[in-house]
Amino acid sequence: MDVTVGESIVLPCQVSHDLSMDVVFLWSFNGDVIDLKKGVTHFERIGGESVGDLMIRNIQLSHSGKYLCTVQTTLERLSAVADVIVRGPPGPPEDVRVEHISSTTSQLRWTPGPDNNSPIQIFTIQTRTPFSVGWQAVATVPEILNGQTHNATVVGLSPWVEYEFRVVAGNSIGIGEPSKPSELLRTKASVPVVAPVSVSGGGGSRSELVITWETFCPSLISSVSGLSWPLML
Repeated sequence: MDVTVGESIVLPCQVSHDLSMDVVFLWSFNGDVIDLKKGVTHFERIGGESVGDLMIRNIQLSHSGKYLCTVQTTLERLSAVADVIVRGPPGPPEDVRVEHISSTTSQLRWTPGPDNNSPIQIFTIQTRTPFSVGWQAVATVPEILNGQTHNATVVGLSPWVEYEFRVVAGNSIGIGEPSKPSELLRTKASVPVVAPVSVSGGGGSRSELVITWETFCPSLISSVSGLSWPLML
């Protein structure tokens, strides 16, 4: 039986018998008896005294396995087995590492986490900087990272900015938890690609000209070392 994590299922266990006979139903999971009298969170026997159906509520990945129902009467002992496979979103990728970083790109490699019984179909790379609001998806090469892809190049980064990277996996069930962040690394320095704006001049003394301008990204400028503004008259 295939089920998705979070669902509730019923495993039937019924037997035709003389109503005057005592019947005992016993469930076990992967060889261990399920003690339903202890108020187990996920397991509940339903159907009354003459029926031994087992309900599993809010089923989890850990509930995948072999369920055995044993019926005991004064005359005989019968049993039936049900194999349950619980499918869920992938586990978090592991060992995310930066193998090379330039001024605008970064080469990443990672190890897939568990697929949780449903093949991984896609990976997504996210970044975080001191200037971003939370984690943001980024462009990569290749553009689409299928389940067989375990490395990629992140493109479109800004020079001289500290970045963290993480990877998220998805399958037909859903999107899994993200990996742990990579180490914090700074991209290489590069020449500015955007000119200052609102350049104006005036005032000053007879031998002095005052020129003012606005930088393209004040928050980014504060992190850049050795930035200068040569003037051409």
